[in-house]
Amino acid sequence: MRTLEDVSPSVRRRRPWLIALPLVLVVAAGLAWTAFWFHAASVTRTVLAGWQENEAAAGRTYACASQDVGGFPFRFELRCREPVAALRSASPPARVSAADAVVVAQVWQPTLIIAEATGPLRLGPIEAAPALSLDWSLAQASLRGLPTDPERLSVVIDRPLAASLEGTTAGLIGQADRAEFHARIAGGSARRDPVLDLALRLDEAVAPMLARAGAAPVPLDLDAVGVLRGLPSLAPRSLAGTLRTLQAAGGRLEVTRLRLQQGDIVATGTGTLGLSPRGALDGELQLSIVNAEKLLPLLGVDRLVNQLLPQSTRERLAPGLDRLVPGLGNILRGDAAPPGAGPAGGAGGEALGPATELEGKRAVRMPLRFVDGAVMLGPFRVGQLAPFY
Repeated sequence: MRTLEDVSPSVRRRRPWLIALPLVLVVAAGLAWTAFWFHAASVTRTVLAGWQENEAAAGRTYACASQDVGGFPFRFELRCREPVAALRSASPPARVSAADAVVVAQVWQPTLIIAEATGPLRLGPIEAAPALSLDWSLAQASLRGLPTDPERLSVVIDRPLAASLEGTTAGLIGQADRAEFHARIAGGSARRDPVLDLALRLDEAVAPMLARAGAAPVPLDLDAVGVLRGLPSLAPRSLAGTLRTLQAAGGRLEVTRLRLQQGDIVATGTGTLGLSPRGALDGELQLSIVNAEKLLPLLGVDRLVNQLLPQSTRERLAPGLDRLVPGLGNILRGDAAPPGAGPAGGAGGEALGPATELEGKRAVRMPLRFVDGAVMLGPFRVGQLAPFY
């Protein structure tokens, strides 16, 4: 067995270098990584400046009260304090501002970008006071893929709240417990003929301005899934420009799943939607509805009937409707339908539509049609939507 005395002095002198070698390699790697990170941060600033110039040429300018690039050593973080966007190419031109925004990408996963914003977000004309305020407890978005070639986008907002800031209409517009939107490219590519899978979900959403006078708003849950076809590409455009392009190409949204619940009213459906030449909604959804007789007053069918028919005519028609569908005559009289009455609770539901079953409950099938913006639920015209552009 060799001892320390058996090892030559030259070998003993080299051994400290062997011990120090791993440390030297770690230090060298750290210096190289630091140089790489700061170079990448510099490139990020350059790319961001170029992107801002290109956007400004297209009529969209973005600015921050202060802007920082950080996150060393394992991520890139871009923080923009008091971001402001002036969208002069929009119709009408608009100004959008928020309190704070941060965008993060992990070094080992640069194609996944996560963003978080702090409200309130304010929206209004460029040269005037904000008209709309949006706030939330948490708002996050994630983008998978490159910004120029995205694959998937997700937006999740906890406790969103929208309010009007304009004069006599100032007040709460709507709020929800949670809102989610997801989009992914299911076919084609971002640059050519993309086919988009879309999903929207709202939990416990209320809109006091849409509630009947004197009635407390009832929370609504919405879950919708569809496939959008017809866009030639995902090149940046204004919303109006995107919709015009979609209409010109005959684009359609295929609604593959829709479920809406408000109180004990439940509706599910599928169908196809598009746009008319003037930008109004066209298409049809086939709905199955539980407690449809309670839905009609919420849509204002009773008020419409009251405006179109005199009291004597309504009284004369109501008994016949009651024989067809118990409780439906009350809509004509202006009274609320009694609990359990109507097509979901008794015979005669075929007067509103064919009988069916939904989630173990009796329901009726009714078409929801959109004709150049006019909204028809079964035989009833329940509203008129303005064109989108």
